[in-house]
Amino acid sequence: MKTHRGVILLIVALLIVVLSIGGLFLLFVLNSGALNPLSVFQGTAVDRYSDPNAYPWEEGHLFINKQGDAYHMGGRRPPFGSQPSIDNKLCYNAEVYDHGQQRGQITLVIYNDGDARANWTGDFTIGGRRYKAVKSRDSESGMKMNIFSGNIASLKIYEDENGKDRSKLYVITRGFSHLQGPREDESLSGAGYITAWIDKDYNAEGKLAILSFAAGEMAILDWGPVVVSEQ
Repeated sequence: MKTHRGVILLIVALLIVVLSIGGLFLLFVLNSGALNPLSVFQGTAVDRYSDPNAYPWEEGHLFINKQGDAYHMGGRRPPFGSQPSIDNKLCYNAEVYDHGQQRGQITLVIYNDGDARANWTGDFTIGGRRYKAVKSRDSESGMKMNIFSGNIASLKIYEDENGKDRSKLYVITRGFSHLQGPREDESLSGAGYITAWIDKDYNAEGKLAILSFAAGEMAILDWGPVVVSEQ
């Protein structure tokens, strides 16, 4: 009887050890983002805030978290001293281009509290078909079309082939892009992001990224550089 009890206690002890090790391993994996279904929106583990190669849809951590979670540090952090300060509202208007082909216009407004709003409008041709980007609200779903919202993200650092430039300020917004085609079944829609880099002279340039564009492909369009139109 004592032998059986000893064997049972030994098995229980081994199970506790195995479960403890497994739990620690699982916690490590989840924390690293390998199995986290939301890890794609949390940037890279190595340098989550200054990854120059990150796409906007990988930068969900840079958006203001309304609940004030300290883990999401992209929010209400004001610009650093080397970055342009936002004492008044900044407005930008720019043409959008896809490899030299005009794709409408964007308007970007940045407020002195760090919030940002943008929209995309225009009437242009893609593949011989005429498309129109109109800012609106869908009557059935209530979803805003070609209207983007976001904020500044002062922790992200600009970097190119010349190295890092800590004087530029990053802006990121997201929304839903929709192009009205010649027919309803030819319309193009997808999640969209309008981003910007603002230099110390308040000049801006950026991207319009659309996850689903012509032929179902991702598109990253360019805009700017432009000078600030209102301050």
